[in-house]
Amino acid sequence: MERFIRLIRILIIRKISDRADILLRKSQGSHSHTMTLYLIAREMLTLGEELSPYLLREILMKASRRVSGYAEFVRHIGDVRTIASFTSNDFMSSILIRCKRLQMDEVVEVLSSTPPHKKIYHSDDLEKTSPAQDYVPLGVRKSLARRSDLKTLENLLTDQNPAVIRHVLNNPRSTEEMIMKSASLRPTSPEILEEIFVHEKWGSRYRIRKSLVFNPYSPPRISHALLPLLLMQDLMDVSLSRVLHPNLFRAAKRVILHRIAEMPPGEKKDFSRVYSGTLKRIFLEVG
Repeated sequence: MERFIRLIRILIIRKISDRADILLRKSQGSHSHTMTLYLIAREMLTLGEELSPYLLREILMKASRRVSGYAEFVRHIGDVRTIASFTSNDFMSSILIRCKRLQMDEVVEVLSSTPPHKKIYHSDDLEKTSPAQDYVPLGVRKSLARRSDLKTLENLLTDQNPAVIRHVLNNPRSTEEMIMKSASLRPTSPEILEEIFVHEKWGSRYRIRKSLVFNPYSPPRISHALLPLLLMQDLMDVSLSRVLHPNLFRAAKRVILHRIAEMPPGEKKDFSRVYSGTLKRIFLEVG
């Protein structure tokens, strides 16, 4: 009986893996973050609370192994709020509870609203980042964010109102260097970093994604969703970091192991030889 149940489980997981591939192809044709989230939500509703965790884990595992298209696909799942708007908060809560029971840590980390490793405890901390803007009304700042003057836009990069930053992100005069400055700002509010993360244009730039992951004020679920997109060297830097959330460097080590396991024998041997010292620090000295 136990063998039969195990066989049924394997068949179900294979079927879910096939559905994940179909879902990926549909999302690639949409070219839209919101439409991709709608497709994910619809598939989750079809599978229900029992099977949706397996779908999410399959997507995350394939992303960690760098299966073509999946690394980019995972970034969308980090926008849990929008997925919940297409399903329901109760549905997503039930999935999270089931993932915890199944010990699917990689899925739990992306779905959970874990506080950032560093938090802002006093409003004075935020005011220090943009002291001159404290006396400018919000409506005026939003209007300024739509202008084409680069100096004005640069001055607004430290603004802590998500609506203002949203206008800066959408301004065609904004540059990658400018947005990186906002993504790297410390201290900053997690809402600002979420605006950058979900943005269609800037959320897809590698340097900006890296800045979000390495910012200790980023919500951990955002960083977890971006981990499969990082290069191996950056993953190793995350796993050795002690300024980031502890769950993050543990997750980075899991992704590193997946990447190494997928390497051809020759490449794996060369990698181990070149990075033996770093790997020892990551897996032996760090724990």
